[in-house]
Amino acid sequence: MSEIKMVFFGHVDHGKSTIIGRLLYDAKCLLQGVVDKVQRIADETGKNFEFAYLLDAFA
Repeated sequence: MSEIKMVFFGHVDHGKSTIIGRLLYDAKCLLQGVVDKVQRIADETGKNFEFAYLLDAFA
């Protein structure tokens, strides 16, 4: 398997965390428990699920 190195940069709120979260999700690099936890928190707070929230789960 080859390694790909990527750099994401941009201003605040330009979607850096969203694209990284989406890539991790699509590549199935996240445990389902993490995705479920983020979905549950979004539901409890009345917010829509955002792929950027997946990165917040690591904090």
